[in-house]
Amino acid sequence: MGPGATNDFLERLARLTPARRDQDHLPTLVYSDPTTPDRSDAVFGTGPSPLPAMTRGIDFLNQAGCAMIAIPCNSAHIWYDDLAAASKAPILHIVDTAAAQLEQRGVRTVGVMATDGTCRAGIYPSRLDRFGIQTIDLTDLETDNPIMRGIRAYKAGNDPEARELVLRGGKELAKRGAEALVFGCSDISAALPDVTAVDGIRVVDASECLAHASINALVQSQF
Repeated sequence: MGPGATNDFLERLARLTPARRDQDHLPTLVYSDPTTPDRSDAVFGTGPSPLPAMTRGIDFLNQAGCAMIAIPCNSAHIWYDDLAAASKAPILHIVDTAAAQLEQRGVRTVGVMATDGTCRAGIYPSRLDRFGIQTIDLTDLETDNPIMRGIRAYKAGNDPEARELVLRGGKELAKRGAEALVFGCSDISAALPDVTAVDGIRVVDASECLAHASINALVQSQF
């Protein structure tokens, strides 16, 4: 939903596409509405639902004739079923794309680095459970959660503080027994694009997984 996360996803999409010239890249249409209400606030009942704004985006993409939709915002997937029902095109689920990589690596306990809203809504445990993967997070720290504080710092344009706080959260998850970490917030992906491990614990970046899945899906459909 935010411009930083959107730009980060587009950069990943371009970098990962096996292209030698402009014409080899995938045609894309970006709908970015940063005025969409905060997803975490909606989950906790302190703000309006973002669903009407997101549905307007789906309507726009429907009219444009998109063949597939990727939403590089983890917390938006709390409303995935409603969005999928409104969409004419299939919508990739960002958690499923990350789950495939976690399963391939044999991970059984993953530390979820995401907004409090994403964690409380349970979209990661509900879908990872099918793969036999347990999740842990830092929501018990409430306002002291360094991951949520880091996400807020990134949104406010304070990249150094964001990196420090998010990495601190990753280290805490490692101490709690995480075998791997998942960047379950596209703002974290954008703030730490060069981080592949924290304290020796490997990172699975959901935005990167979504970009890979988008490319594979479109190539297979011969779009």
